[in-house]
Amino acid sequence: MQVTSLDLADIALKLFLSLGVVVIILIVYRAIRNAIKRRVEDATRLQSMRVAVRNVLAITGFLIIAIIWLPRGNNLITALGILGAGLAIASQEMVGSLVAGLNIWLGNIYRVGDRVRIGDVVGDVMDINLLRTTVMEVGDWVKADQYTGRVVTVANRQVWVNSVYNFTQHWGYLWDEITLPITYESDWQRASEIMLENGETYTTELQADAEARLSKLLDRYPIKDTKVESTLYLAMTDNWIELTLRFVVDAQERRGVKGRLHQELLQYFQEDENITVASTTIEIVGFPTIQVDQRNK
Repeated sequence: MQVTSLDLADIALKLFLSLGVVVIILIVYRAIRNAIKRRVEDATRLQSMRVAVRNVLAITGFLIIAIIWLPRGNNLITALGILGAGLAIASQEMVGSLVAGLNIWLGNIYRVGDRVRIGDVVGDVMDINLLRTTVMEVGDWVKADQYTGRVVTVANRQVWVNSVYNFTQHWGYLWDEITLPITYESDWQRASEIMLENGETYTTELQADAEARLSKLLDRYPIKDTKVESTLYLAMTDNWIELTLRFVVDAQERRGVKGRLHQELLQYFQEDENITVASTTIEIVGFPTIQVDQRNK
């Protein structure tokens, strides 16, 4: 089959139009990005809006370029079928990530700034494009909810095969607990009061906001109503009395709040002679008979 000058001219025109679409999309994106930057000060909201604009323009540009190159008339449906089959066979993983990216974005599974767990990866979402999600890693060798410094890229298709845990969406708070054992000789009532009072000092400031957000969450989803106020639970064990403080904390401030609470509680307990923090003890009830051979060798 010979290629005529008309065919070459048609290909050249399509290449020119495609390049023009790319240039226009880039110009529009930069213009909108700069406009958003001037009006939005919050970094998380700014990045979320950038991601949304970028994804919309990318999809729009792809569709326009596809329309430019696809044949007209009766061959259009055939060409679309061949193109779809080719993409599905040649790059199943890429197509899976692309569809998953649309699901993440349109289904609002997570957003920029959310703290999520996808499979074994836990971190704060930095960027979401149509194929990959980028997070700042939390945990791993760091034994708490703090950054490791590693930036992890996760293929969007992972949301199809792994559960996605979102620590901050809809509410932004978590319930956490601190458990301290005290001896049976201790004044457990005073210890309970101290723990509850200290827990309330950290939840008083955020209680109104937490209750308002929780109320909206309860209106939206059929979950059991629960309290935001700090609560203390007591349990008796064979060795000590176990006091557990349950409190609400910002999902991204758990380690800091928990560390300060532990420090203050230990200080209060040390100052009170009637409260003793318990620890595991081992009582030796007997020794085996030991025979010593004193014969001279």
